[in-house]
Parts: sequence; C-alpha cells; structure tokens
Amino acid sequence: MKKALLFFLVPTLCGFADFTLKDGKLVEREYVATQSVQEHYGNLIGFLERGEWKRLEQEATILIRNFPNTSFSRDATYFLGVAYFNQDDYEMANIQLTDYLTRQATPSYFEEAIQYKFEIAEKFRHGARKHIMGFKSLPKWMPAGSEAITVYDEVISALPNHELAAKSHYGKAGVQATNEDYRAAIESYQTLIRRFPKHPLAIESYIGIGEVYLQQSQKEFPDPDLLDLAALNLRKFQTSFPGEEKYATAHDSYVRMQDHYASGLYETARFYERTKKWGAAKIYYTKILGSYPDSFVAKKCRNRLQVVETKLAYFESKK
Repeated sequence: MKKALLFFLVPTLCGFADFTLKDGKLVEREYVATQSVQEHYGNLIGFLERGEWKRLEQEATILIRNFPNTSFSRDATYFLGVAYFNQDDYEMANIQLTDYLTRQATPSYFEEAIQYKFEIAEKFRHGARKHIMGFKSLPKWMPAGSEAITVYDEVISALPNHELAAKSHYGKAGVQATNEDYRAAIESYQTLIRRFPKHPLAIESYIGIGEVYLQQSQKEFPDPDLLDLAALNLRKFQTSFPGEEKYATAHDSYVRMQDHYASGLYETARFYERTKKWGAAKIYYTKILGSYPDSFVAKKCRNRLQVVETKLAYFESKK
C-alpha cells in the first residue's frame, strides 16, 4: 500500500512545477501575481465568461495566494470552486465552496454557492468519486455516498424552505436507500412530505417509501409489520393526492411486496398438495387469499384451492 501511494505522490512532490522565490519563500511561478489585484480580478471574470476553467482556476489561485485579505480574494474562493466543478473535480469544488460560505457573514454568491453544493451532492449520488485520501493529485477512486448526504444536509440547513431543500431531502433518501439504511431513507422521504406536502417530489416520496419497504422486505426476514406500514403509506398517498396517476406505481410495489410474502406460503401449500395432505394445503391457500388478496400469487391460489377442495370433497364422499 505504501509503495502504491509513493507511486502517486512522488510525481507530485518532486515533479516538474516551476518554482521561484518571492518574499523569501519558494512559490510556484504560475501563481505569482504579475498585475494589480483589480487586473487579476478582471482576468478572472473574463475566463469565467469564456468558460476557460483551467485558466479560471489559475487566476483564482493567484488572487487567493497573493491578495488574501481583499474582497477579491474572498470571491475568488467561490470562483475556484466553480472552476473545479466545471473540470469534474467535485470534491475540490465542495471544499472551496465550503470555505467561501463559512469565512464570511454575507457572501455575495451565497445562493449560487448553495446551488453548486446541491449539484455536487447530485454528482456524488450518481456515482462521482473522491480523490484517494483527499489529495487533489491522486486519482478519484473513492466512493462518495456519505459525502453526498453531508452536502445535502448543508443545503437543507442553508435554505430549509427552498426548492433545493425539497430536492435535497429526496436525493438524500435515495442515497440512504442505496446504502440499505432503510429507516433513515423513509424518514428523509417523510420529512420531505411533511415540509413540502404539495410538492411534486412529495408524490415521488410516497412512491419511494413503497420501494424502500419492498427492498427491505426482500433483503430481510419477512416482517408483517412492514406490509402494514406499506399499506398505511398507500392510504396516505391516496388521501393527499386523490386521483393521482402515479398511485398505480406505488400500488404495484405494494402488490410485489404481498407477492414476496405470499410466495413462501404458496410453496408450503404446494408441498402439502404434492404429499396429498389436502386439508393442510387448503389452510395455506386460504391464508394467502385472506392476507394477500392483491398478490399475483393469489390468482394461482384460487385455481389450486378449487383443485384441493375438489379432492377433499371426493375423499369425504368416500367415507
């Protein structure tokens, strides 16, 4: 592991950067100020407008390093985050944006920075990676799911009643569901519903809750309480959004959940049927029809129950 790390670090520490002396310190030549702070800031705005992200990164770094106590430097921290974001380095972008937001009381680009934060969380949710050990020079191989949750929480805290907060609750729930943190995912969806009851994402959250219950029921030992909770979620969905077309999607998850629970009982019933224990088979088929009437398995049970009852009637007539 140490050898592998050195393989990546050596080019960085002993690489080909061009250094020069400034104020008695060794600094990289490309980050030395050659103009006034106003001129460098003008360059920065030009690179921003033209979408020259690498040059924007360089100019912002010049301002931050050479004019640290100016308002230009403070704004440059935001623009450095923008530069990193547009070069797909979301971890470094997030670090700069956090620095920008926390080092001043009223940042000029507050809402814009929060918007970028949300986009970074979305990138992490959809698979963007972090640098190994947080070093910018090392490859982006590390998963960033937990980082996404942290950034979503920052957005929610900064703008609790904003559209971005609703989207962040939804994105956060998606990450938690992927991580199989079912309780937390459901709580995130329910929080969105409570705070934004008529938002389109409230509809998606009811659907998401149903999917989480389905996923949980398939991963864990079947718990009848989960089915009851899924049914309660459906009733709340129907009450909050009567006539909503997407209710069918949520109901489908509930039916699939019923099917999962019913399938075990169905296999037991079939075993008793194959061993000609007709009475026991009837009990299981009847239980499925009573407890899981909407399941696909229930349709098969009706046919099998008729066969079993015919067999029982035949043997009763022989007595």
